[in-house]
Amino acid sequence: MIFFKAVMKLFKARVLLWPVLLLIVLLVGGAVAAFASGGLNALALKALFSSSSSERDSQVVQAVTRVQQVALLSLHIEGIDRYDSNREIFGVAIPASEKTTLIQYKVDAKLGVDGSRVKIERTGPKSFRVTMPQFIGIGFDNPHFEDPLESNNPLGWLAEPAVQTRMVNNILSDENKQKYISQYAAALKEQAKVFYSGIIASVDPEITVDFEFAE
Repeated sequence: MIFFKAVMKLFKARVLLWPVLLLIVLLVGGAVAAFASGGLNALALKALFSSSSSERDSQVVQAVTRVQQVALLSLHIEGIDRYDSNREIFGVAIPASEKTTLIQYKVDAKLGVDGSRVKIERTGPKSFRVTMPQFIGIGFDNPHFEDPLESNNPLGWLAEPAVQTRMVNNILSDENKQKYISQYAAALKEQAKVFYSGIIASVDPEITVDFEFAE
């Protein structure tokens, strides 16, 4: 009774407060009823409150750079990447805690050269020298990754799980690009000769061309 007398006084004092007071009365009444029927639960709270979220990605192009990359070789690569892990205690591996994760993949690796750094110089009336910069890995095309396969020992669930994105990044890493360049250095040089000799021969078939490759 005292509570409602106070409410009436506030109604008389400030009429604009009645929506707030009415909301308080409804919430208090709802809480009392909920406790009387067995207490508040998650469904009752969800009925009273709700939430919303949104995500937005804003990008601004800061610069545009022209590139003159010349692809000389395209390698079709198929392989299996393997990740092994186990659980250790004080630096000692727990027996039977090994876990192995395998990802089978296919990808095309493009190798070539930065055409803007190729130098073509005349060395005589019918001769030129082409100086080639170091070969580069231009990129990867058509990557395809199978779902990872896991092999667990009895306590393998203790081991750290493999991070698939980390394994994919390792497959497409700059280190692998450099490995392919080293493996196919001879083929890259031969293709560079064919490519640039063909360009010069299209102007004059009698021109001789010497090549110099960066180490």
